[in-house]
Amino acid sequence: MELILQVIFSSVFSGLMLSAAIPNEFYLFGCPVYTLLAFIPLYLIYNKIKDFKTAFLAFFIQTLTTHLISSFWLAYFKDFAIFTLGASALGTAVIGGAFGLFFYIPYYTSNCQNKLNEYSLENYANHGYLFRIVRNTPLFRILYFASIYTLYEWAKSVGFLGYPWGTVSSAMYKWPIIMQTASITGTYGITFMTVLFNAIAAEAFMLYYGDSSLNKEKAAQTLQVAKLFGALLLLMLIHGIIQYDLPRKPVKELTAITVQQNSDPWKEESDKSSILNSQRLTKDKIAELELQGRKADLVVWSEGCLQRAFPASEKYYSWYPSEKPLADFVKEINVPCIFGGSVVKTQKITERGKQRERKEYYNSALLYDADGHYRGYYAKNHLVPFAEVLPFMEFPPVHAFMQKVVGISAGWTPGNQYVYFDVPCRITQNFKLPAVKDIDLTKSYEQQHLEENKPYTTRIACPICFDDAFTDIMRPLFLNGTELFINITDDSWSRKDSSELQHFVIASYRAIEYRTTLVRSSNAGYSVVVDPSGKIIADLPLFEDAALSCDIPVYKRTMTTYARFGNWLPYLCIIIFFSCAIWSYFDFVPYDYIPSERKSKKDKKKKKKNSKNKK
Repeated sequence: MELILQVIFSSVFSGLMLSAAIPNEFYLFGCPVYTLLAFIPLYLIYNKIKDFKTAFLAFFIQTLTTHLISSFWLAYFKDFAIFTLGASALGTAVIGGAFGLFFYIPYYTSNCQNKLNEYSLENYANHGYLFRIVRNTPLFRILYFASIYTLYEWAKSVGFLGYPWGTVSSAMYKWPIIMQTASITGTYGITFMTVLFNAIAAEAFMLYYGDSSLNKEKAAQTLQVAKLFGALLLLMLIHGIIQYDLPRKPVKELTAITVQQNSDPWKEESDKSSILNSQRLTKDKIAELELQGRKADLVVWSEGCLQRAFPASEKYYSWYPSEKPLADFVKEINVPCIFGGSVVKTQKITERGKQRERKEYYNSALLYDADGHYRGYYAKNHLVPFAEVLPFMEFPPVHAFMQKVVGISAGWTPGNQYVYFDVPCRITQNFKLPAVKDIDLTKSYEQQHLEENKPYTTRIACPICFDDAFTDIMRPLFLNGTELFINITDDSWSRKDSSELQHFVIASYRAIEYRTTLVRSSNAGYSVVVDPSGKIIADLPLFEDAALSCDIPVYKRTMTTYARFGNWLPYLCIIIFFSCAIWSYFDFVPYDYIPSERKSKKDKKKKKKNSKNKK
């Protein structure tokens, strides 16, 4: 019972420390210092745990605590708190508990067995096998702990149920030099180094309070890992300093207006007031630019600002709102616009030999050209699980149950394309023409003349809300030609500053990973422009209706290590994990159990009886 209480205390304390490090209501941009202490109690308690059940419990509690505290604002997600906070907390904790079993692998032999295990180790060593048992050495424990935790963060952050909040990297915004490592390893290199430091500190703590006569070899191994950490940290700092202060020269530029109307579309019966307010904010900024002799190249409104579904509603918005129809407004300002809205498609499906129609709704970024014509859309690819989409909702029994019992009648459909918007822009003095030019005589002189004199454009990817947190969305967008990321988001429902800033910090890593400018146009915040080193160029205050005009720098695309290889570090951690698992299997010593004298006497008596009966 005493051990269970220690496990609960250590796990809760670890979760509290990590939650305090992540952006919260007290430290709005986080406090990374707490990450240097957050995993020490967790590491120490695994040295005392005696069985796998307790090992599961330890990390289950730690991950549950972290999720509930750092993501408490999920409870404000309309009427779906039981799913958004409850289901996500339980799911995260179960994943954490499963990894808690893996954390325990280095300890299960020494902590579970008795003194007879010492004999088994001696016997094993005397057999002259090639490999020695190293599971209980500090060298193995430290590196293994950091690798498995990194693998855990990756596992909880990918796939349909992925939730990349509550992570170590999201606490590092105040250490931008460290953040630059993301262009090589993604966010997981930052997690690995942070947890590695905690593990080394925990081993040093145990050495200090342990028996010094028995700890010389352990101290030497801990020192070796500390030297490795120091070398890696030095390389991180050198790389970070160079990248953070590296003078980058844009090759293109466009003046964009982002609108933060600060309205909750869930609470409004219509989008009329939101549209009119956004129009007012936009026109004020356009007038401001005209006074400066400048012109806007793009206007961006946030996710969900238009409530009627396209393409059918294109005609609707040609006369609505009556005070200033949306299409007429775009014509008047003569600027391409990106609006957050929805698209509906009707699909014909066959069920039990019968055809029926099913409507599919897409959370979308809608593009209008400068003449007020709707030109197309990008549909959100990664939907929020248990909020925007529920598994198996396409099956009638599940749909009927969710509609009658839970009150959810429909969900969004994930997009299945990567769509780009090529928007006219200006080139800078740093722009260079392509090294190769092809003059095609199969084209007429007029066609060639038009192509050679067409305006320069910037290829924009417009990830929506949750999209910007996932490598499986952002990396393909970049690899297929993105020059500028513009994210539209509606986080107004969360009502908390920490929610807005957590999302921003997570999204800001995308600018660093791909060395590409990131623009965020959010309903209530955090609306901001971030350069390729993660620096803020311009921003707006949270939960205020305002608009931001800024000259957005567009840089020459560079293929970073992370862009080229993706999540190579978690894959390396997978290799380490399976190697350790296979090694542990073949490394099993069959001397851990010695039959008791009582049992051996019984076996002798049975053998005597059997021999007599045979006679």
